[in-house]
This record gives sequence, C-alpha cells and structure tokens, in this order.
Amino acid sequence: MKLTITDLTVSRGAGQVLKSLSFTVADRGILAVLGPSGTGKTTLIDALTRQVPASGTVLLDGTPIDPRQHHLAVVPQDYGLLPWATVGQNVTLARRLNQHHRLDAAQTAAANQVMAALGIADLAARYPAALSGGQRQRVALARAFAQAPDLLMLDEAFAALDPVVKAKAYRLFAAQWQARPVTTLLITHDLEEALLLGDSLLLLNHGRGQHRANPLAAVPPAARPQRPDYYQAVAALRQEVEATWQD
Repeated sequence: MKLTITDLTVSRGAGQVLKSLSFTVADRGILAVLGPSGTGKTTLIDALTRQVPASGTVLLDGTPIDPRQHHLAVVPQDYGLLPWATVGQNVTLARRLNQHHRLDAAQTAAANQVMAALGIADLAARYPAALSGGQRQRVALARAFAQAPDLLMLDEAFAALDPVVKAKAYRLFAAQWQARPVTTLLITHDLEEALLLGDSLLLLNHGRGQHRANPLAAVPPAARPQRPDYYQAVAALRQEVEATWQD
C-alpha cells in the first residue's frame, strides 16, 4: 500500500514537534527516517498510530489511515514483548486479539514459517526473560511480519544490538521482507542502517523533512556493503546530516 502524508503537524506542549511534514512511501517500499534525538522520529509513529493528536492528511492507498481498519505493525526499540507469554504466543498475539483469539490453519502455518525463517522456531515455548537481545528482536520482527501488516514501522528496532548481532539481524530482516514485502517506515539514527535497508531516505530536522534517494537502492541489501561506492555513500550522507543537524 502506498503511504501518503501531507502537511502532518503534531504539537506537544507549547511547541510543534512535526511541522507540515509531507512525503510518500511507494507501495512495498522502505523509507528510512533519519534524525537526531528529539527531532520527531517516534512522534511520527505515534501520529500514524493515532496515539497523539495530529493535523494533516495520512492516507494508505488513498484511504485515511485507521488502526481499526488497517493492520499497523510496530517494532519498538524495547521490542514490546509480553513477559508472561511464550515466544509463540507473542508472535501470534496481534492476530489472535484481532480475531477473538482464534487463528485458522493458514495463519498458524504462516506464523510458524516466519519463526522458522527468523531462526526462532525452536524457541517457541520459551519466555522473553530466557532470550538474548538478538533473539527478542527476532521475536518482535516475527510478530510484526506474522500480522501481514499494511504498514510496518520499526522504531530504532536494531539500536540495542551489538554490531555482530545487528549485522545478522539486518540480513534476516531483509530476507524476510523480500519474502513478504510490505510498505515500511524504518526509524533510525544509524546512517549505515538507513543505506543498507532503505529504498529512500527522509532527513528530519526541527520537525521538517528532506527527502533523499538512496544511491544504493538498486542493489540488494545483502550486496550493498560489498559495493565499491558503499563507504563513499556513507561518507556523503554523514557529511550532509552533520551539516543539517547542526543548523
């Protein structure tokens, strides 16, 4: 589904966090939203999920976004797992809540397939407290993909992982996304993450956004780090954001 945002404005207290923000995300595209702390990245997700009042227009395929009608999946930085539920229960939670705690055979099979693809099928009976950070992150991703969402939003979902685990998480996410492509907002402050996973970039600063093409968009995510121009792209983006975020 194509996401179209026009003149989105959100106020908190006496100030505006987002100021007439406008952008689009192509159907089954990934927009990486970059910005320093306090620039409105998480507020953007809160506005889309109607957790904060906002003005402007937000459309999914031309229809006003509505959590009661659209399947919206969010992967927060803390993963948002229920500690009293098993991995399998966490993965299927959203679907079960929407369907009065019943899944049909196809939905159960799809959830099992997602868990297997993300390498957590053998963890289905465990509880979050018994998992590593990387495992919890994969459970959160499995829960999001198992919903078959209309819009997937990742809010610094990889930020808490160490570099080695993070690199594996990127590969697993990219592979699962390619198997189940969905319109995605990737909220991050990590420039390499944005270039590795995003189709395009939105640079947030002082509540406003500047859209940028990802010069590596035509390259499959797994192959991007091996590109001879990869570090050149990272350096160019770093130079731009450092100048922009310091204004």
